[in-house]
Amino acid sequence: MGTWRFNSICFLVFCASLLIPAGSHSYSDVALFIFGDSLYDVGNNNYLKDALGRVNMMPYGETFFKHPTGRASDGRLIPDFIAEFAKLPLIPPYLQPGGNHQFQNGVNFASGGAGALVETNQGQVIDLKTQLKDFKNMAKQLRQKLGASEVKTLLSTAVYMFSIGSNDYFVPFATNSTVLQSYSRKEYVKMVIGNITTVIQEIYKTGGRKFGLSNLAALGCVPAMRALKLATTGGSGCMDEATVLAKLHNRAIPKAFKELENQLKGFTYSIFDSYKVANEIFNNPSKYGFKEVKMACCGSGPYRGSFTCGLKGYELCDDVSEYLFFDAVHPTEKANHQIAELMWNGKCFWSNKYGAIWRDFFKHPTGRASDGRLIPDFIAEFAKLPLIPPYLQPGDYHQFSNGVNFASGGAGALVETHQGRVMDLKTQLSNFKNMEKQLKQKLGASEVKTFLSTAVYIFSIGSNDYLVPFTENSTVLQSYSREEYVKMVIGNITTVIQEIYKIGGRKFGLLNLAAFGCIPSLRALKLATAGGSGCMDEVTVLAKLHNRAFPKAVMELESQLKGFTYSIFDFYTAVNERLNNPSKYGFKEVKMACCGSGPYRASGCGLKGYLLCDDVSEYLFFDAVHPTEKANYQFAELMWNGSTKIIKPYNLKSLFEK
Repeated sequence: MGTWRFNSICFLVFCASLLIPAGSHSYSDVALFIFGDSLYDVGNNNYLKDALGRVNMMPYGETFFKHPTGRASDGRLIPDFIAEFAKLPLIPPYLQPGGNHQFQNGVNFASGGAGALVETNQGQVIDLKTQLKDFKNMAKQLRQKLGASEVKTLLSTAVYMFSIGSNDYFVPFATNSTVLQSYSRKEYVKMVIGNITTVIQEIYKTGGRKFGLSNLAALGCVPAMRALKLATTGGSGCMDEATVLAKLHNRAIPKAFKELENQLKGFTYSIFDSYKVANEIFNNPSKYGFKEVKMACCGSGPYRGSFTCGLKGYELCDDVSEYLFFDAVHPTEKANHQIAELMWNGKCFWSNKYGAIWRDFFKHPTGRASDGRLIPDFIAEFAKLPLIPPYLQPGDYHQFSNGVNFASGGAGALVETHQGRVMDLKTQLSNFKNMEKQLKQKLGASEVKTFLSTAVYIFSIGSNDYLVPFTENSTVLQSYSREEYVKMVIGNITTVIQEIYKIGGRKFGLLNLAAFGCIPSLRALKLATAGGSGCMDEVTVLAKLHNRAFPKAVMELESQLKGFTYSIFDFYTAVNERLNNPSKYGFKEVKMACCGSGPYRASGCGLKGYLLCDDVSEYLFFDAVHPTEKANYQFAELMWNGSTKIIKPYNLKSLFEK
């Protein structure tokens, strides 16, 4: 029998297409191999005797892992998020004990403080050439265990991810190095890039074909360099001399890779423009949700730019989410997540024809009505759960151990809404009861009772019931007043909740309805039927009536049902905030969909003749109705951690902890 997890860490989803999961979650079996420095090191330096600047102490790791892992941040690093987007587990450090079995999804060879040059922090790090040697040793081990043919496939389909060079350019300024007296800047840059391309050629010979590299950010603007400039010259601002080297590197690296492409058959690559991204954030911090981009969250001295985070006398900021830098050099988890998203999806930050290599090399349509993940995917992540499987996915009862998603695109609370083409809410309830019956047969009533009583039940339902009268030839609003119709919809929702309560459910996470008269499809419908632009207010009126009545109905349940707890997320306010203040939340387009055709791109995403936007991260809506992954992430964060201004009486984090 499998191990079952209790104590409020599973959840079940009842809803329409806003939350519907995929029928399959897997990408093709593509491994991820990671090389580089502290921006990518997930713990190799923990196992290195004389490692430079170990970060295996609090407060490193406090945001996500709740303990130090060897990552130079408050939480996850860019490769952690890339692995997640590619539906891979966290990629382990090469030096972590565990044997070759852990290598089949990839390995992380990166070492904090490492450079492309052997001389950079020599003896205290695993330099790039040693990382290559470790990679070759791993390939040899795998061949012995799996055979040459299987390993050839593994290595040729893998993605090889690099972040290297920064430390080579820091050393001349941060130590007593005289290297720039021995070489011109251009000669020095040529040496650094030469070492990088040599390693890539060696990986190519071993079987690698797909390479992703980041160029260098404005190195002179990290807190450590700002502090160094203040100490050495008395001046404020960035240390421009360091940034000049980064610019020279960034001009030369694309040419070097183009040369490799010409020489090596089947070689593909992408270079991510870290410089452009960092400058964007420096120049427009509020656009990306930051308040402080010069000073580190953790450290001491001017700009908290000393490498003292976690050591005696360090200072720690109150709210790490406001900061771009966690310590003197390294980004916060929040910044790493944003950068990783741009690497995965952001076409405008790639400097070559292949676009976003991570997305293009791992991409796979999932059945979700978005360009990526949905709200429950993120809620599961925040709760440290795997992706929750759809009820109809083939498998045995073990797949239900962390929860189940019963959602159906187009479903309503009313049976009549898209009848025969969806699983309406009552059918979702029937499926839930069938699941409960299966579990009782396998596990026993007592274990299932605990499982269901500690679970969280998340609902998003009702939108389709109110859209149907306007988008189809329905006469329902001629038969009922608006108030009567709203009462029917809410009545069906509360009936289902009561049934789940009878079976054992106690904790319910609910959403009210957004101003769905403002979604692209309704804007287009208004244009077609009335010739007017703007939102279709008649639809939003129904949403407002629903939102006024819904909390009263749920409070009534609370007064009747012992132990019943709930949260209601104010989806209406969250969406309106973004419609009215798009730039505040990082959006440029909130009326038109990213994908579709016709006015507002409000029809036919994925069908013949559809148009697709250049940068999905600028859009609130992916298609005619559904939010982008970026928007879903923002909504999920509010549901998980939001104050009572946006979700009450509890947020979902509190519900999971109850």
